[in-house]
Amino acid sequence: MAITKLKSGSVAEAFTAAAPDAKPAGPKLRGKRQPIATALPPELIARVDAMAAQQERSRAKMLEILLRGALDAAERSEAA
Repeated sequence: MAITKLKSGSVAEAFTAAAPDAKPAGPKLRGKRQPIATALPPELIARVDAMAAQQERSRAKMLEILLRGALDAAERSEAA
């Protein structure tokens, strides 16, 4: 017996589309945060690490603070 493709709109297609694992997975969150991966030049990482150590913060928190500040400044300059 040959395997045939289901016609669009068939009962079987509707059944499988309604399954909870049929939907594409969204971003995986850790708490309320979404992890990202990026590569940065070593000298930039060293500067961030030095600033984080001086303020007794983690690298991740320092990057968040710096990124938020840069985005806020960019948005303010666009509005002006």
